[in-house]
Amino acid sequence: MPRSNNTCNSRLPKPWFNVALALVTLIASAYAGEQKATAQTDTATPIENPPLPRPKPSIHDVTDENPTILISAFRHQHGEDSVVISPVLTRLAQEQANAMAARDSLDHNALAPFSSRIGRSGFSRAAENIAYGHVDFPATLEQWTNSAMHRANLLLHGAKWIGVAHAQNGHRIYWAMIIGAK
Repeated sequence: MPRSNNTCNSRLPKPWFNVALALVTLIASAYAGEQKATAQTDTATPIENPPLPRPKPSIHDVTDENPTILISAFRHQHGEDSVVISPVLTRLAQEQANAMAARDSLDHNALAPFSSRIGRSGFSRAAENIAYGHVDFPATLEQWTNSAMHRANLLLHGAKWIGVAHAQNGHRIYWAMIIGAK
């Protein structure tokens, strides 16, 4: 009878031996993975000020500069629905950006208080983010996502519509974004 190089002399038929070997390998690798996961999550000291959760994937992974796509991607990463452009909110955002640029002042009340500007729009809930200085929307959005209050506005629960606008004077570019729910 020919000899095999196999050092395991089992009385089990060859197919059963292969199944048993595969099961032992799977169980051993699962146990090792479980031990590794436990070791990675075990920390000795708590983090006093944990960082804000970062979107995964980053909004920079979206290659478009379209505000609707960027804001929707950010909202999806945090469990919220997409948004679409509202002509009404876009007009209000443009009026705000124009007023800030004309006055060279970053101010929610540059044109009028937000509550009076949004009051006749038909939106039951709305929030506004403003900024200046960035030449493009992705950089402006990044600034907002790194600020707790601006993040909260971007993640307004139930929001479905946005308006985004910018205006430039001789010194800087002003941005306004209004997000709303009906």
